[in-house]
Amino acid sequence: MGLNHSRKLVSLRNSQRIQLRFAEDSPVAHHQQTIDTLLQLMQQRLMVQHDVARWKWNQNSPIDVPQREQELLAQLRQQAVTYDLEPDVASAFFQWQIDAGKLIQIADFQNWQKQGVQSFDNVPSLNLTVRPLLNKLSTELLSVLAELTPFLDCLTVQQLLQSRTQIILRGDGIDQTVRRVALAPLNAVKATACQDSEFDGMSKNSTNPIECPITKTYTLTKETRCELISWKRSIR
Repeated sequence: MGLNHSRKLVSLRNSQRIQLRFAEDSPVAHHQQTIDTLLQLMQQRLMVQHDVARWKWNQNSPIDVPQREQELLAQLRQQAVTYDLEPDVASAFFQWQIDAGKLIQIADFQNWQKQGVQSFDNVPSLNLTVRPLLNKLSTELLSVLAELTPFLDCLTVQQLLQSRTQIILRGDGIDQTVRRVALAPLNAVKATACQDSEFDGMSKNSTNPIECPITKTYTLTKETRCELISWKRSIR
């Protein structure tokens, strides 16, 4: 009786290990890992905006610097080709990351004005420290974005993106508005293809990977853009 019970336990544990291994190797698990990485990088980029804001506050510099912004987007468009990512996709994605970052900076400026803050000590150099860090994060974001883009219109991927966002894309200054702006280019893709059943039995190393069509121009609705303009005006 004891021996049979022990054998059943061993069999159950082996079955659980197999199921766990299958889950870890499944496309859904792989996509979640990719989504988590993307969201973590987005979160880190947003957190760096506080240092950007402190430097600008000390230097009495404007938050919005259109020329610098366009130069950055042009560089990212060039880098996107290296990752087989369409330049328009990269440009649209980072434009919204920049806008989300501005919202954090604006909120910081408002708080410091209310508090009567004059300046900050020991602020990292924008050119020597902060921008190199942002460049590093941008390169990593391009790589992950290129990996995830072909699957963004998959229903399962969109559902994972929404659920993981609430867990990962959090932190000082990241409110619902900032979150919505940062996610705008990812949410703009209509999730109609790749139902859950299409993932069954397929691994990320499959010789027949899932190919999902995607609107890679990231055309955003007029309503979405107007919301961003409204958000900016409401907090200025």
